[in-house]
Amino acid sequence: MEPSEKQAGAQQEAVDTTETSVTKRARLEVLDSKTAKQSPSVNDYVPRSMSIEEFSKLSRNQRKKVMNQENWERQAAAFKEKKQEQRRERRRRHNQRIARGEIKPSRPPPNQIRTGHQIVVDMDFDDKMSEREIKSMCTQLSRCYSVNRCAEKHVDLHITKLHEKSSSRFEALGSVHTMWAKQYIDFHDKEYLDLFDKEKLVYLTADSPNVIEHLDPEKAYLVGGIVDRNRYKLLTLKKAEEQGIAHAQLPIGQYIHMASRKVMTVNQIFEILLRFIETGDWKSAFVDVIPQRKFKDNAPGNAESIDDDNAQGSSDTSNED
Repeated sequence: MEPSEKQAGAQQEAVDTTETSVTKRARLEVLDSKTAKQSPSVNDYVPRSMSIEEFSKLSRNQRKKVMNQENWERQAAAFKEKKQEQRRERRRRHNQRIARGEIKPSRPPPNQIRTGHQIVVDMDFDDKMSEREIKSMCTQLSRCYSVNRCAEKHVDLHITKLHEKSSSRFEALGSVHTMWAKQYIDFHDKEYLDLFDKEKLVYLTADSPNVIEHLDPEKAYLVGGIVDRNRYKLLTLKKAEEQGIAHAQLPIGQYIHMASRKVMTVNQIFEILLRFIETGDWKSAFVDVIPQRKFKDNAPGNAESIDDDNAQGSSDTSNED
């Protein structure tokens, strides 16, 4: 670069720096003028925490400190009141939505009943899921806890074999699961065979030829805790057969038409079981929980029962994200 070009560049940089300084000073002057308009000067200020005589005896710096402190306290009180009013308004709108049935309450109902039913999520599939799928599975467990906690009739929800990557995922979230009430969800390092009698276990899987008709409070119903996008065919059925555990599928095909394969998330399966326990009505449980887009013609309310001879396998625990 030629010397003349260097000098021109330096001069332009100096001009830019000067303009920046001038702009900053102008901005500060504007802010100072706005502040001056909003608050009176020290000489005109009338204190609230002391008499005018006491205030006038203070030095100028002391009077300025008193004025600034009182102004801050006044603004803080107004800000606090504004926030409280916003919270009250949000609470009012939330209660209105609950009253209209748009959402469920976020707290346990006052007359909540423990049914004694046992639902178990088998989390022994860490090695078959990616990090993204494990993240999705942990989110589904969080939803199961929330639904169970706010249900009118809650069940005993057990999470077994929570270890390795799934456990690390919860720890990365601040181990929030350790603060959840055990009456709504209980985590175990052990396998379900170490917690329940084999004769009382029923593995829910869409691949089973058996169709469940009712939920026995004396039984423990297993749901495979895996997000696999159907990569592993017959995974939970083979596991149940190898362990000598009873297995069955939900009777979705007997009550409703679905537009695609019956793939559901763990939290959807859990909520269906919970709704059936509350209402005793399979069709109502399916229609209320399964997303409308999965119904044929998007008309779940008009779905008619299907004859048993034409019913297809439906309770799929291999779930989507």
